[in-house]
Amino acid sequence: MLKKDLFHARMTHRGEIMLKVSLKAAQWYIKEMELNEGDHIKFFGKIYGTRNGFSFALAKMEPSNPAILVNVEGINFYIESTDVWFFDDITLNVDFDEDLKEPVFNTTDKE
Repeated sequence: MLKKDLFHARMTHRGEIMLKVSLKAAQWYIKEMELNEGDHIKFFGKIYGTRNGFSFALAKMEPSNPAILVNVEGINFYIESTDVWFFDDITLNVDFDEDLKEPVFNTTDKE
């Protein structure tokens, strides 16, 4: 069962992808990035990280062909169709770390 303040979306493309964004994480992005209702945040893979040589990244930008999108507090968090390969068979949980006072990315691999 999902927490009350957790918003999610799921899509299937070769494998399964799930994107979850907590309310507290969304509120942090809204404040720190000065987002307005209707803005978009893209999640994608970036070279030189710890996940098979890649890491997670995000950018404020309009989608061209989103594969998955979840709206939290009026902000559209999404993954582009061209980035699906990086997220195949995982759940990306964007949550808020109370100790760090910032969002964190956690993943769960589909078994």
